[in-house]
Amino acid sequence: MKTRLIAPLVLILALAACAPAPAPTGAGAVTPESTPTATPTASPTPAPTAAVDVPIVASTLQPARAAVPPVRVQIAPIGVDMEVVPVGVEPGGFMELPVDPAIAGWYRFGPDPWSADGNTVISAHIDAPQYPIGPFASLRELTPGEEVSVLAADGAQARYSVASVTYYPKQDLPVEEIFARSGTRALVLITCGGAFDSATGRYADNVVVVAQPL
Repeated sequence: MKTRLIAPLVLILALAACAPAPAPTGAGAVTPESTPTATPTASPTPAPTAAVDVPIVASTLQPARAAVPPVRVQIAPIGVDMEVVPVGVEPGGFMELPVDPAIAGWYRFGPDPWSADGNTVISAHIDAPQYPIGPFASLRELTPGEEVSVLAADGAQARYSVASVTYYPKQDLPVEEIFARSGTRALVLITCGGAFDSATGRYADNVVVVAQPL
């Protein structure tokens, strides 16, 4: 993603000093002798100023929370127990995935299962040349209410309940919604599905499972 930087516009204000007005001359001018003497008056006593306590707040920034990568995803109802590794983005703009369908990828630029909000996205191939069919081929068999567990290296566990299983034609995949970094926490599992096109070597659809935290 290219980010366009806009240089700040600096405004310079030129302030001109005012010269004193010239003294009046000619008829009607007031001379020192004719200037009336002003009677001095007492200056008013200034009212006391109320004291205001200004709270002092530390300016130190709080350190950013370190991500906790998931290392395993388990879905007992369909017999899934597979390794998870961090992945990024391929040069073509697609989510990077491990070649082996038995290994899932966690999108490391998004939330992890222990983030305060946003979607944790874990995806895997359904199959690949020289490999057997992957565990995520069974995602289509999930039904709402079934449990999914995600584990961290330190043994921490995040538990979810399946909310929906949806087939999306690849061109209609709601990418912004799936990869949301804010909003309600959820786990999103993705793999391929639908008809296989031998000409392109791709499946027509994506199977997307959305699960809510327990």
